[in-house]
Amino acid sequence: MTKTLLRAACVGFALLASACGSSRNNDTGPTQQQEDAAASGSVAGLIGFAQGEIARTDDASEPRPLAGINPPVSDVDEPAAI
Repeated sequence: MTKTLLRAACVGFALLASACGSSRNNDTGPTQQQEDAAASGSVAGLIGFAQGEIARTDDASEPRPLAGINPPVSDVDEPAAI
């Protein structure tokens, strides 16, 4: 009886441990290249990128480089309201 109970407890612990998974967060957001492409693609994308950067609350991180962003230019579109 004791061996059966011990085996059942070990199997239960193994199943419980394997079901938990890792503590890493695998949900990654868009990469920097994807953000650059979205911000360079349209005025709305550029404004959305700027609003996202302003809303960041992580004060410990380094400033994000903006070298990959080329603001969209149009001679016929009206200026966007910010």
